[in-house]
Amino acid sequence: MKKLMTVLLSAALAAAVFSGCSSGDTVTVGSKQFTENILLGEMYAQLIEAKTDLKVERKLNLGGTSVCMPAMQNGEIDIYFEYTGTVYNEILNHELLPGTTGEEILEVSRTELDEQENITMFEPLGLNNTFAVAMKTERMEELGVETISDLAAVSDQLVFGANHVFYTRVHDGYDGLVATYGLNFRDALRMDSSLLYEAADAGELDVIIVYATDALLQRYDMTCLADDQALFPPYEGAPVCRNETLEQYPELEEVLNTLAGAIDDTTIQELNYQVDVEQRAVEDVAEEWLTENGYL
Repeated sequence: MKKLMTVLLSAALAAAVFSGCSSGDTVTVGSKQFTENILLGEMYAQLIEAKTDLKVERKLNLGGTSVCMPAMQNGEIDIYFEYTGTVYNEILNHELLPGTTGEEILEVSRTELDEQENITMFEPLGLNNTFAVAMKTERMEELGVETISDLAAVSDQLVFGANHVFYTRVHDGYDGLVATYGLNFRDALRMDSSLLYEAADAGELDVIIVYATDALLQRYDMTCLADDQALFPPYEGAPVCRNETLEQYPELEEVLNTLAGAIDDTTIQELNYQVDVEQRAVEDVAEEWLTENGYL
């Protein structure tokens, strides 16, 4: 009986050691709850699996920043994809003022995220998921407008639409938009974001507020006007990782910078379109793009 207990104890210790090694060689990639963030999380998971000996646990579609950042702080996830404007404003509590440059926001975000949260923000990919003013491409060409400033001469002929939240934003919401650009729309309507594109496509709205990387811009043949007065602060996207994880697995640094500058607004719009409109699997879209572009 004593010999049996010794054998069982030895087996238990071996199992514990093995389990510890296994979890120690695994990193957890999380994401927010929308297509773009899930897709980019999957891309980084596949890159880590392909370029290191680490295993990846996926916790994609977790929730917003209010879910993902605490999960990082608690060590429940190691990596996820975040945006500079969100870090600057929501995490570090700096006021996002129109005219603040992308360089300023990125520098403050990276420095203070490292100092205050012990988290590294890597090089941005090139996409900027900020607010944008969009119109049907045909309507833009008809009116001869390319920038938001161009709207001033014709805004009294146009109907504007945005979601309810946009009207509540202090600096870069509706009031800031019309004041900065001298606009005087014939009417300004509030409706759910999901209805804005359909209303614009039906001719009920001329100008709507979107996110610059929305897949539906392609579906409804819409174009974003240039924000020539820099009203909307930058939301450049980049992976973030716990410093403790980087110290344990320094090989992650190269992997997490692999896509720096490689994915712009047009590219991510197309990838989002494949998932949201064509209903392709996130895993397949991520693998195909990474393979075709020489990353896998």
